[in-house]
Amino acid sequence: MKSKLFLKSLFAVLIFSLLMPVQLSWAAASLAGEVLTVEDPVLDVSSEVTAADIGESESAINNASAEATESTTTTGTLIEIGNTTAENTTIIIRTEDENGATEDQTVEVGTATLVQNDSFGASSLSDWIAGDQITFTATEYTNSGAVVAGSLRNRAHHAYDIGKNGWVAAIRPEQNQMDITWDNQTYTLNTSDARMVAGLKNPAALTDFQIGDRIRARVVDDNDNSPYTFNAHIVVVLRRGDTLFMRVTRWVVSGTVYTLPEDLTKPLTMDVKILNSPFFEAGDVNNLVGAPGDIIKVDIDENTKLIRKYFGKAFLKEFSEGDDVRIIGRRDENTGHIVAKFIKNNSVQKLGKVYRLGKVDAVDTAANTIDITLVRTRMAVKNWTIEVVPSAKIYQAGEEIAISDIQPNDKLRIIGGSADWTDHTIMAQRINVLIKQTKPTAAETETPDTATQ
Repeated sequence: MKSKLFLKSLFAVLIFSLLMPVQLSWAAASLAGEVLTVEDPVLDVSSEVTAADIGESESAINNASAEATESTTTTGTLIEIGNTTAENTTIIIRTEDENGATEDQTVEVGTATLVQNDSFGASSLSDWIAGDQITFTATEYTNSGAVVAGSLRNRAHHAYDIGKNGWVAAIRPEQNQMDITWDNQTYTLNTSDARMVAGLKNPAALTDFQIGDRIRARVVDDNDNSPYTFNAHIVVVLRRGDTLFMRVTRWVVSGTVYTLPEDLTKPLTMDVKILNSPFFEAGDVNNLVGAPGDIIKVDIDENTKLIRKYFGKAFLKEFSEGDDVRIIGRRDENTGHIVAKFIKNNSVQKLGKVYRLGKVDAVDTAANTIDITLVRTRMAVKNWTIEVVPSAKIYQAGEEIAISDIQPNDKLRIIGGSADWTDHTIMAQRINVLIKQTKPTAAETETPDTATQ
């Protein structure tokens, strides 16, 4: 009998021991609805980034003052042309390696870039057409992925070729002719031997064009002594009304991080406020991204390369609202988001900064301190005090606020210069409010507030 009771008791203990971790785990996870612990150090904002994490020496990271570059010469196929009248623009060139693998390179073109035809004569990007073969020399920034062209040579644009841009004014299919207007002049193009593209029609016929189409043509002199008639070799519709046929999908965007998710698990989306840059020109019909001051969404996935200002890779846990970033990416035509290929964080270089992510427990405006509980961290001690020194800056949605504006339950991302591991205090340099709690209305249920800004 005693043996049976002992076995029953032992069985009960085993069952309880199996259930206990589940119950404790459930209790921890449900504590104020917070995720207090993460296992992946990459997702732990409060864990320090070391030189070993980056795979470089600490001195190389901390002493970097310029980005390394190398000169390259490459030939590829032009597939996109950006704004041809802005101070800076981009062209996309598809290159192929010896194994047949292709890569689309975003090549930056500035005022110092030499733009040439096949005979090394002067050329203009406004006369270039997708499909042209381009040989370019460039300075490649080995850390950030930027490719800045020193010279561009269009192997398909010959010295005798003439570029004509304009709007279709008349179409005469029976005569293989179209009239285009540009700068108050009308030109007649003979399209008998022309290769033509009109939207999805490739090859296209004259009947696929419409009056008002914005076109780009490559023509030659027809030797009839008239400055207004030409033989066309290529005619492409760039735009029909508000519809862009030759869309620009790759972009270089300078901006500041506006909001960053609390959960840094990839894939994720962060909001970026666009800054003015030489790539922007007001009124550019090809600009599908936005103007300075606009907030855009940037998608980050496992293929996105995150880099420090000059040297070494960066981690999302080092990013914070207000950081100065430079993004090279592709616009997703379905979502309108920029899918980032490279993100260079100009606010991150040296090691040694202290980062914390936590929920506010109490604010002492007299002592200029904030007590927080760390979230999404592997650190055993989760209760820390933030010392807000006079030089510290506090931001909410890009606007500077005061310590008195911070309320209990707000989520904070803190950047500090030092941490006291005995007293568990941090001297803050910058504080960003992630979630601003609002008082629920009577109609709202008492559920955790998950609204993010």
